[in-house]
Amino acid sequence: MAVLQMALANIERVDIVTEETATRVFSFDTANEASVEAQVSAGTETELRVKNQILAQNITEDIVKGFNITLKDSTFAPDVFALVDGGTSTVADDEFQSYTAPVAGQVSARVKSTLIVYAAEKDYDGNSLSYTAFAFPHASGTPTSVSLKDGEFYAPSYTLKSRPSKGDSPMKIDRLPSLPIVVKAAGDLPESPVSGKTVILVGASGISGIPDTLAVGSIAKYNGTAYAAV
Repeated sequence: MAVLQMALANIERVDIVTEETATRVFSFDTANEASVEAQVSAGTETELRVKNQILAQNITEDIVKGFNITLKDSTFAPDVFALVDGGTSTVADDEFQSYTAPVAGQVSARVKSTLIVYAAEKDYDGNSLSYTAFAFPHASGTPTSVSLKDGEFYAPSYTLKSRPSKGDSPMKIDRLPSLPIVVKAAGDLPESPVSGKTVILVGASGISGIPDTLAVGSIAKYNGTAYAAV
């Protein structure tokens, strides 16, 4: 059987969708590197050996507990920094004012989020055929280090730990015809959507054109007549 192959390149965008009652989406296209490391509960191999003969083996398999995702950005985004580090960012009149880190020696109640990294599927001529979304649920940030160097732009590095609930998948990969539009209200929906247009629902349910069964924070695709969950 022929193997299906896709040529993926670049980080087209990163979305951090908070798992709060009032969902927020932090969307940025300046990330230049993302590494995903599986966190594994290692299995064991116990053998019954008598002299030069193995009579039996008792083997338990490796089990994935979740993933650690490290993102490297090209610019400083105070709101993203605050979400990951667990502190408070103050913005007034669309200008950054200050950031206060969590209190030293105390546990920070970091907001859990779904982290989505989009890569582009490239064609022979270099055009993007589609977008592949790598989604990691229930991700929470970790304390963020700062490294500054004279003559170079500050490039933050963020690490988030995705640990799904029992029975949930730790990673979901979807092929999307387009990068999703963030929908907070009915006015954010495209007036004349084409088949394949995708959206992320952020606003409360009940938006005309979006089915009530679509969960807030999920991705939906227009099938020609209506939006349906991916």
